[in-house]
Amino acid sequence: MRGGRIRFTIIFSLMVVSLGWGPCFGRHETWRVEGVPLSAKQGDVFRLRVTVDGRGVPSGLFQGTAILFYPQETGKGYEALLGVDLECPAGIYPLQVGIEEEGRASVRLFQIEVTEAFFGVQRITLPPEMVHLDEQSLRRVRAERRRMEELWAARSDSHLWQGEFLIPLEGGISTSFGVRRILNGEKRGRHNGIDIKAPRGTTVICPNEGRVVMVDELFFGGRTVVIDHGMDVFSFYMHLDTVAVTINQEIRKGDIIGTVGSTGRATGPHLHWGVRLNGARVDPLSLMEVMADDTKAIRNARKLHYLGEKRKKRTENGENVRKRRYNLD
Repeated sequence: MRGGRIRFTIIFSLMVVSLGWGPCFGRHETWRVEGVPLSAKQGDVFRLRVTVDGRGVPSGLFQGTAILFYPQETGKGYEALLGVDLECPAGIYPLQVGIEEEGRASVRLFQIEVTEAFFGVQRITLPPEMVHLDEQSLRRVRAERRRMEELWAARSDSHLWQGEFLIPLEGGISTSFGVRRILNGEKRGRHNGIDIKAPRGTTVICPNEGRVVMVDELFFGGRTVVIDHGMDVFSFYMHLDTVAVTINQEIRKGDIIGTVGSTGRATGPHLHWGVRLNGARVDPLSLMEVMADDTKAIRNARKLHYLGEKRKKRTENGENVRKRRYNLD
């Protein structure tokens, strides 16, 4: 009889892990995890929901990073945003979610398959001085990268944003998220945001509540603003012509960040908009779609996503060949 119970427990546990849903029973509470995807593409954002029937507060772990849960705006449970880095190797990754109450813990284990995403390739021909930097410029670039990495590593457990994320600028997407760039025949990094075309001086707005944690002039990014939205969500805005915010300023959804420009390494006016989530480089449009709750917002986010995917497919043998003037960041 005992052997039969053990076999039933193992089989039931495997079913729950593979399906990624179901109620969880601890000593004092019943709780449920929703929103766990069976698979996610590189650069994707997904939204976990934990319903708790008790006083327990959820915790978790994904890809070696602690999950930051925050109370749902409806007050019925907790949520967390998780992201898959654009260069995360394809494979199966464990996700752990647990509840602890009065010293007793119950834990759920899930498996998420990370799949490769098609981002496309751009071959771009530029003046040599824009590709091969002198030693002084290289030192500056490395120092600026270290500063940015320190920002992403400074985890904040304050939940600042509210509801859906807006797009900071209406305009056509000139470069999609994740595109691999080959400059003058040399392979370079992937595009860690999206480029939105607009005339110089066009207003750029803040997509959601947060706090300004960087205002600076960077070698590649030009005039740059970074906003901490809390709970490991950061957004950044590059190539600005003018900046309308200051460091440590609290900023609200719809407030003006600055105006479109072509500062830094850019050949024409556009906005580079990027998002970091749990340290991962994720697609800003994926964040918009995940956080959209009403039909109109979801439709707008999906339309932008569709246009970005369509642009990638208009390629020559999977590549976007560019040899003329191009917005580069």
